[in-house]
Amino acid sequence: MEHKYRKALTAALALLFCAASPVALVPSYAEDLAPGSAAEKDAGAAEKQEMKSSEVTIDADTVNYSEKTGIATADGNVRIRNSEIYLTAPYVEYDSQNNVADAYSDHRENVVIISGGNTYTGKHLKYNMTTKRGVLTQASGKSGALYMSGGNVRVMPIEDAEKMGIVRRAKRKRAVSEDVAEWRNVTATTCNFPEPHYRLVSRKVIIYPGKKTVLKNPKIYLGKTLLMTYPFDYIVGKKNEGLAPIIRYDSTKGGGFGIKGPIDIGKFGELDIAGIYWTQDIWEAKVDYSYEITDGLTLFGRSLRLYNDDTDETVWRPSWGLSYEKNGWEAGVWWAEREIIGNDDDTGSTDDYDVWRKPEIYLNTPWFDENLTGGRIRLFGSWGKYKDDSRYTSDEFTERYVYGAAYSGRPKWSLGIFKPFYGARYAAYEYPDDDASQKVTNAWFGFRYKLGSVSLSSAYRRRWVDGRSPMRWDRYYDNEYFMQTISFPLPFGRSWEKWSFSISGQYDLKKDDIYSLRYTLTYDRHCMTWRLWYHDDRHDDEKKVGLTFFIDAYPEYKINLGGGSSNDRKKSGDF
Repeated sequence: MEHKYRKALTAALALLFCAASPVALVPSYAEDLAPGSAAEKDAGAAEKQEMKSSEVTIDADTVNYSEKTGIATADGNVRIRNSEIYLTAPYVEYDSQNNVADAYSDHRENVVIISGGNTYTGKHLKYNMTTKRGVLTQASGKSGALYMSGGNVRVMPIEDAEKMGIVRRAKRKRAVSEDVAEWRNVTATTCNFPEPHYRLVSRKVIIYPGKKTVLKNPKIYLGKTLLMTYPFDYIVGKKNEGLAPIIRYDSTKGGGFGIKGPIDIGKFGELDIAGIYWTQDIWEAKVDYSYEITDGLTLFGRSLRLYNDDTDETVWRPSWGLSYEKNGWEAGVWWAEREIIGNDDDTGSTDDYDVWRKPEIYLNTPWFDENLTGGRIRLFGSWGKYKDDSRYTSDEFTERYVYGAAYSGRPKWSLGIFKPFYGARYAAYEYPDDDASQKVTNAWFGFRYKLGSVSLSSAYRRRWVDGRSPMRWDRYYDNEYFMQTISFPLPFGRSWEKWSFSISGQYDLKKDDIYSLRYTLTYDRHCMTWRLWYHDDRHDDEKKVGLTFFIDAYPEYKINLGGGSSNDRKKSGDF
């Protein structure tokens, strides 16, 4: 623990400790451990029986057990294990009568807990296996990509946390009891340097094991410089990560400046908001709400205020419904009004359409491994009624059925220096009201390979379409492309920095012409990456420049400063 920033304990810690593992308890919480305490009485005889700990094995240089007191003392290279945890410490006392484990560190060695492949350390560890309450002092560790360190961690059943006001009381009844941890004076980062490049500092952190970690109003530092104090609770473990600035440029809307981020509203659900103002006097916004009704079943509502450059309108575009995700299965029903969807026409140019869904019902299977080719397969289907704002289509809603399969492969084997990847997607679209249909097949394959320090990727992609949709927004056309990327390192930067430059091109084989070009300068600063890029969209005669930033541990959560993909942003609401 001599480093200024120690490795950190995360959400898995609470799960670890609440699964019958010892956790340190400081004297201020000793009443939770005492026989006959209120917490123990509340548990009740039946609950006590259910909470019986599994058999505990103790190994050490010396072990003494007192039948009179029921306390086992272990000294020197202590190792304690049961079916769920493995604990090492210089000295441990185990009270078999009261089901309490107590572990101590010394000047040479900390208490160490290993479970589920994760390792955690602390100074003093004590845990009541009956009440499932405890405290780990000066906790630190690592789970996933996140390092955290700080003061004491209190763990407890969520029912106790609700009574103590640590978390808001849940509106729905839980099928099983959950556990939470409260951690004080925490520093969090994904950078493992003793002096991290960035960090979040919070006075209190609430950990919901396996779900999310909530940092209360953290201060955000870049190096030693305080950038800002986050005005809301910073939520880690959600699909949207923390407060982020928005800086964009669009040839139609001008420069855009705004902010986005999640707001923790406790038992009432989760809320994400965003707002951006463009210099051409256009403002766009997002309000995204979700509420978990039961495990896997979520009620959601979203409203996007977006500009459609094809119609020159900026209006609110609401959507709402129910979604279900569990064990890889995905299903849902939802409605949408004026959703913007971009689609390429027969010339290759992209048109934007306002689309209504009334409603759409969908079902996707999990991905199933296909061992023969090293790929995986999933099936999908949907039914719905739709209309778009094209002047060439009917104002009435059109019924549509979709069914198909998707295949993706990236095998572990290679052909010399060539590592293959490939995939395909087949979808059948049926429109019974119009006696129409279209069958769409996409297929692609390619190779990734290296020549010395130069990385390359070559791929071929083709689409076949049989039939025609009566609507414009989902009408597809044949296409055929070849794609090539070359990336090479640049010879400067410190040992832990990486600079590289890449060129990507897409060639339209049907038109015998270059479809697009992209140039990217990448700076990887150990734990964070910056990408300066220039995109030449020759098929739409558009040129875009942007800067993308992301934490290396969370590459899916990007902050885009620049043009980006306007169509992707319109569909997702990610400004």
